[in-house]
Amino acid sequence: MIDFEKTWTPILFGSAAALAATVGRGEMAVEMLNAVGRDPVSGKIIAGTQLASGTTDVVAARWREFLPELPGQSEVVEWLDAYWTNQALTNLHPVKPLAPLIEGLRDDGYAIGLATNDAQRAARLTLERLGVADLFDLVLGYDSGHGAKPEPGMILEFCRARELAPAQVAMIGDSPADLDAGRAAGCGLVVAVLTGASDQELLAPLADHVLQDISELPKLLKR
Repeated sequence: MIDFEKTWTPILFGSAAALAATVGRGEMAVEMLNAVGRDPVSGKIIAGTQLASGTTDVVAARWREFLPELPGQSEVVEWLDAYWTNQALTNLHPVKPLAPLIEGLRDDGYAIGLATNDAQRAARLTLERLGVADLFDLVLGYDSGHGAKPEPGMILEFCRARELAPAQVAMIGDSPADLDAGRAAGCGLVVAVLTGASDQELLAPLADHVLQDISELPKLLKR
């Protein structure tokens, strides 16, 4: 739903700089970013890395290795979750107008859930800012108690909540972790979109279909 490059890249880079600055170690930001997925040559986020699709706690643990002056793990996770959420809410770049698209899917009879490696609260606030929160049956994050992608737990919880078999569910995602989670859950359809950090060459072997963005999804589902 969100253009990764426009929305998340500046936020993730900014969070490393801001966190390092809190302990007077601003020069460490580049090393911190490279350790979790920034390409030191291109400066872009590498697909499939912790920075591209990892959870906050994993990134926090890696960054604390570079900055032992930081407080404990839980405090750093809380700081990052708050920073990422606050920045995202002012820097959201949806790939298309979302409300008409999601309303159309609901009109076609689909239940819709969100499974994210972001925090659950952040995901809800994001959907509210986008004006589509009421269109989702279930919103789950890495901290919801069902594991993080590529584990299948969030998808299986959606199936349980909506009384669906995994084979009745399509998983749509922009990262290998998304698609692997769909396969692990036994989803009947696994669809990749090219609006994340991953390209077609990486995603195509993992997906049943590859779309430019989610605006192509209704046509695919009807077919």
